[in-house]
Amino acid sequence: MLLESIISRENMVEAFKRVKSNKGAAGVDGVEIEGFKTQLDATWDQVKTAILEGSYRPQAVRRVEIPKPNGGIRLLGIPTLMDRLIQQAIGQELVKLYDGSFSAFSYGFRPNKSAHQAVVQAKEYVNAGYSHVVDLDLDQFFDRVNHDYLMNLLSQRIEDKRVLKLIHRYLRAGVMKDGIVQANTTGMPQGGPLSPILSNILLDVLDKELENRGHRFIRYADDCSVYVKTKRAGERVMTSIRKFIEKELKLKVNMVKSAVTRPWKTKLLGYSFYLRKGERKLKIARESIRKYKDKIREITSRSKPVAMYRRYELLRQLNVGWYNYFRLNEARSIIVELDEWTRRRIRLCYWKQWKNAVTRIEMLEKLGTPHWIARQWGYTRKGYWRIANSPILNRSLNNNFLQKEGYLSLNDIGSR
Repeated sequence: MLLESIISRENMVEAFKRVKSNKGAAGVDGVEIEGFKTQLDATWDQVKTAILEGSYRPQAVRRVEIPKPNGGIRLLGIPTLMDRLIQQAIGQELVKLYDGSFSAFSYGFRPNKSAHQAVVQAKEYVNAGYSHVVDLDLDQFFDRVNHDYLMNLLSQRIEDKRVLKLIHRYLRAGVMKDGIVQANTTGMPQGGPLSPILSNILLDVLDKELENRGHRFIRYADDCSVYVKTKRAGERVMTSIRKFIEKELKLKVNMVKSAVTRPWKTKLLGYSFYLRKGERKLKIARESIRKYKDKIREITSRSKPVAMYRRYELLRQLNVGWYNYFRLNEARSIIVELDEWTRRRIRLCYWKQWKNAVTRIEMLEKLGTPHWIARQWGYTRKGYWRIANSPILNRSLNNNFLQKEGYLSLNDIGSR
């Protein structure tokens, strides 16, 4: 039976490894990852028995509000580590049961699927002449999921009613905010290990409808893009698919954020397109560049008295992760410009840390600047940002110096 597979030792061990590696904050019970193994050793036998008997009741999730970059907030629900473990175990078995039947054009939160594959597929569509995109945004998807509809879908494949009952209890576990538990009648908390597979099961209905209609599309979690050849075709698709989503899936399309547009006028998973020699190529979207610069500004903030070695560590972590995600970028000039801009921010940090004219003159001389030039620049009244791009700092704190000090540029990562 499915429930026995879920709580089998092999599956639970794998689930524990995943929960431990993901770390994360404590739930409403306050148990942190460091103390979870002790809790598990002491209580797992009782929890396992309760699951088998159908009497186990998940605890409410802890509400966390995350500000969105473009305004508003994203509501996350943080389960207790015990519930995170059980959800992870359920999710692993559901992936085995469902993933093989999912659409090839669904890329989010699936084994052997990635955002990079989705972006490459979109590029193929665009260069095949599908020059318009129907960009669908599901309004508050995780808050609007209809429990009855989802449970009906699950019951079509899952025969073990004990598993259905357990999943339903997780959907209705409730949210704790300010010490008060609020019941869930719709939606599923975004933040638990079970949500990704459940969302894919639900939205696979949309995928199958798009496939049946012969559309070219990609879906990554609740982001869906349909590629068509004309704006008129896109408008027809927008109207008909919106009706399907709202009538069949009981969800809502956000028409403010949804649009029929050109692929290069919007962003897809952080990427966009540009034209080169008659072919559409991938580039980093402007919004992604803005977010990157905001993070660089935070690391190199003049108001933070942080040692340079620590700034270099943070820059290295950011650049490695950022470059690996955007390694499909084909506009190399963007990387060069970002590296130049970041080095200017680093030089600004040095100038700020040198503080006064005497120290600046001394440091410039140590870096090989003649005394009279060092004195001239040491007493300058020019602003920090302007000085950071001056010939004197470009020579004194040149690229080789910054590299030796510990700066790992995006270009260096790409040249490895």
